Amino acid sequence: MEQITVAGHPEPVPASEVAARLLRQRLDSVRDERGDAAADKLEKLVGARIGTLLANGTPSIDVATMRAIVDYVELPAEDEAEPTGLGKTIRGIKDKLAQRGGPAR
Repeated sequence: MEQITVAGHPEPVPASEVAARLLRQRLDSVRDERGDAAADKLEKLVGARIGTLLANGTPSIDVATMRAIVDYVELPAEDEAEPTGLGKTIRGIKDKLAQRGGPAR
């Protein structure tokens, strides 16, 4: 068992060696692809999730638990600000309504 530390969780967490390596690999991958800010955000989300698991009685983090956390934690995409498809259509309708003096909600 290793002791890992993650942002969002104040104390070291017991984790298997493979789980710790999996977390490091995922953080490095996100850091390489999307930058330090995205990796920091992912680490905070992972830390919050680990904190919840420990509070609910999980004694340590094994590889299956870590895989579930790092593979399925929601990390917003970089291009979420620009809608596509139906979202873009609705935005266009709202913009036209606002130009004509209607409510722009």
